Formats: sequence, structure tokens, C-alpha cells
Amino acid sequence: MSPTEAIPLLVVVLLLVSIGGGDVGEMSITFEGETEADTLADVRVVAGGTTTVPSDATVEGDVYVIGGTAVVDGAVDGDVTLLNGNLSVGDGATVTGTVQTYSGDAAVSPEATVGRVSGFEPPTPSSSPAQRVGGLLLQFLVLGAFGWWLVERHPRVVENVGAAITEHALVSGVVGGLGATSLLVLFVYMAFTLILLPLAIVGLLAEFLVILYGQTVFGYLLGTRLPIERDGVATVAGIAGFLLALELLGAVPYLGGLAQLAVAVVGFGAVLNTYFGLQRFEPVTIPGGS
Repeated sequence: MSPTEAIPLLVVVLLLVSIGGGDVGEMSITFEGETEADTLADVRVVAGGTTTVPSDATVEGDVYVIGGTAVVDGAVDGDVTLLNGNLSVGDGATVTGTVQTYSGDAAVSPEATVGRVSGFEPPTPSSSPAQRVGGLLLQFLVLGAFGWWLVERHPRVVENVGAAITEHALVSGVVGGLGATSLLVLFVYMAFTLILLPLAIVGLLAEFLVILYGQTVFGYLLGTRLPIERDGVATVAGIAGFLLALELLGAVPYLGGLAQLAVAVVGFGAVLNTYFGLQRFEPVTIPGGS
């Protein structure tokens, strides 16, 4: 598992560490190779390869498995959490805390000494579309209210972002893809220090809000093409149509997901290129070019 592929699960680990509290000062992560863990950092993340706690070793700290394989033959004075990948707790092994399994393959020997074994049972999806419709309605209410306020109070801001989307979609897409990925990696690696964990969580939330900002502008652009005179009302109607189109795209295998991703990165890039709409984006021209 590469660092980029591990990012979503790393975010989950960081949230679990934050919620768990405790005095955590160091985190280590393994992406590949075979490692024998004679000692552990306060938190060790197994994202790839094979990490083994030897039978003659006693280590302190928590282990999170998000990829690869973790083999516990010795003693772990802490918790072991399996989010993805493989976990083996062998005969004679000891885990003083909880062996928690969310996903992946876990084999806990009956001869092992474990404080508690717990498995996560995902909720059964409801056959009723009520939850999906409710979530879509909530998103519409939030984006619709924000879009109406933005167009009525700060129309120039929306126009600037909209122009970056329609006139410079390719540039916005490239900037959005690079910017969103780079910031995501930055915030996750910031959180590895744990001291900066709250700042990293705020950064990830801000990145999500920028994506919603871009979606709002897409709704505004669609609203300008509707036969509605009032800009605020047209924007709200455009947002409704845009969210419905995104929902329908999600039903198309592969291509629908790629289209949704493309919309997200273009909107993200347009917001960055215009400094959140405060400035009109004009691409750089080379002097003397014919």
C-alpha cells in the first residue's frame, strides 16, 4: 500500500488516536518490507509489508493495521486495531488491551492471552431510499442557503470563480488535482507529530469546505442558464439540478465516479486560482510570444 492509498485509513487512525486521548508523543509507520518490532513507538501503523512482534519480545504501545500483515507472537502492552489487511495473534502471545477488528482478516489463537476481542458489525443498509434522499436534501439546504447568500451579497466573488471554471477548466483541474492531493498529504503527515493533530483535522475540514464552495459555483453556473430572473432563486434552482446530476452520475459505474472527481478538482482549482473569488484569474502569458 502506497502512502497516497493509505491516506483515508491514516485519517481514521488519527481520529481514533485523538478520541482515545492519552499521552502519545510518537508515531511510526511501515509501508513495506519485513520488520521485527522489538520496541514500539507510542503508536505504530502497519500500512504494508509484514511487521512481527517476536515471541521473546515485550513491547509497549498501540498497533493499527491498515494494510499488509501484523503478526503478534510475543507480548503487546496496548491495543491492536485491524482496519484493513491481515492480523495474526499466535499461540502464547499476549495483548493486554483490546484486539479490535473493523475489516480485514484476523486470526486470534485460543491459546493467546487477550484482554478483550471485539469485532465491528457494519449496519445493514436500508432498502428504503429515505436516508439517501434525506442526505441529499440536507446538502441542498446547506449549499442552497450558502449560494443564495453569496450571489445576493457578493456576486463578483461567484462570477470570478465561475469564470475560472468555464474559461480555464483545464488549468483549474490541474491546479485542483495537485492542490487537493498535496494538501491532503501535508495534513496527514502533519498529524504524524500528533502535537499538530488538531491543526491537521481543521485543515482537512477546510479542504472539504473548499470542495463544497466549488459545487456551489457549479450550481450558480447552471442557474444562469435557467429562465429565472432573480439571481438568488436561479442559483438555488441550479444547485438543486447540479446535486441531482451528481447523484445520477454516481449510479454510472467507473465513469460516473471519474466525472464526480473531475467536477470536484476543477471546482477546487478554480477557488484556489481566484483566491476564493476575490480576484479574477488570468493565465500568465509569455512576453514576446507571437
